[in-house]
Amino acid sequence: MPNVYVPDVYESRRRGLAPLRRFRCTLIALLCALGATTTSPLAAQNAAQGDEIARLRAEIAALRTDYAARLADLERRLEALESAPPAVPNVVPPGEPAAAGDELARLRAAAEAAAQQASAAAGPAPAPSEGPAFGRERNLSRFNPEISVTGIFLGQASDDAREEFRAQEFELDLQSALDPFSRARVTLALSDQGEAEVEEGWVSYSALPGGLQLFAGKFRQRFGPLNRQHLHALPQVDYPLVFQRFFGEEGLAQTGISLDWTLPRLWASANELTLEITDGENEIFGGENFERLAVLGHAKSFWELSPAAWLEWGLSGVWGEAPQGVPGEGTNRVLGTDITYHWQPPSRAKYRELTWRTEVLLSQRADELGLGADGRQDAWGGYSYLEALVSQNLYAGLRLDRVEDPLSPSSRLWGVSPYLTFWQSEFVRLRAELRHLSGDLGDLPENQLFLQLTWAAGPHKHETY
Repeated sequence: MPNVYVPDVYESRRRGLAPLRRFRCTLIALLCALGATTTSPLAAQNAAQGDEIARLRAEIAALRTDYAARLADLERRLEALESAPPAVPNVVPPGEPAAAGDELARLRAAAEAAAQQASAAAGPAPAPSEGPAFGRERNLSRFNPEISVTGIFLGQASDDAREEFRAQEFELDLQSALDPFSRARVTLALSDQGEAEVEEGWVSYSALPGGLQLFAGKFRQRFGPLNRQHLHALPQVDYPLVFQRFFGEEGLAQTGISLDWTLPRLWASANELTLEITDGENEIFGGENFERLAVLGHAKSFWELSPAAWLEWGLSGVWGEAPQGVPGEGTNRVLGTDITYHWQPPSRAKYRELTWRTEVLLSQRADELGLGADGRQDAWGGYSYLEALVSQNLYAGLRLDRVEDPLSPSSRLWGVSPYLTFWQSEFVRLRAELRHLSGDLGDLPENQLFLQLTWAAGPHKHETY
């Protein structure tokens, strides 16, 4: 059947679709308008942020340029002021311009402030990286002992035409902490005769309760203030004559145990007691392998008189059996007392210092020669010296000695020894000493001149205890 055009039907359909078309067009227009209104603020905001960033960058660049210019100007002015000759100080009236020194101080303060501002602007320094900065092989040195070497060269001239220059002594000192509770020390001494001996070798325990400290081994004993010191640490060329006559040329050093007790603060600023039991190997006792023991007691008190001065007083005593075959009571002992005064003003410590020390000893020995009526011989001896720092690194001193023969007290010896000591550094010391002796004890020359060079290498220098 052929198609038949019906105008009324198509017209009604067209008219029904027209409102839908109009609604669609309106919706599309509304969406386009909304998109336009939404995009415009975002674009405006982005543009504003870009302008702000550009402005901040420009300000930072300007600050950097200004800071570099100011710093360069400060450096030029500092160089000009430092290269200029020092100005003659004048009294500046109030209101007048500051002197060159004040200007230099102001410029330096301004430079420091600028540097601090730059450091603050740069931010905190980066944190250090974790882990060691070096190889572990360096830690091996922690297990090695601290090694020190000292040497003494002595030149000597006397009125009996004897002149010599010799190596008086070398010392090799090794010290180390064994563990948190103990430490060890070994000192080997080599004399000019080529003889080597262990001068000291001990282990100490310092972590004992009640302020106690224990030493075990061979050590220089705590008889007075000087016997504890080694030869290179003495204030004069050698030990006082009384020590050489009563204990031997090297003083008192034996093998045993030593117990030190630091007392609470009682009658003085500090107090200390020492008890030592040794094998009595010194020549005045004649012991060996702990068969004939010797006992030493020492008490010391310390007073701080002022910030510039202190006083120390001590009592010492050692006793033991006399060598076998010696007639008499059979017990030898040496008693002593010492006093030390030290003055050193804190404000002038590098240029002014004064030390006065005196020690008196009494030797009571069995009568080996059979000269005494009661089988004993009592001999007195002592020394006193005064030492002052007269200029930086230069000391001047005078020591007086007096000693009686412990076996024949009627024989006496007097000594006067002025000396100068120059500390080239804490490692090297030069000393000149003139000694005059008088008396009927021995065949020593009447006048002697000593020139001594002492040096030390290593962490432990001339320890004076």
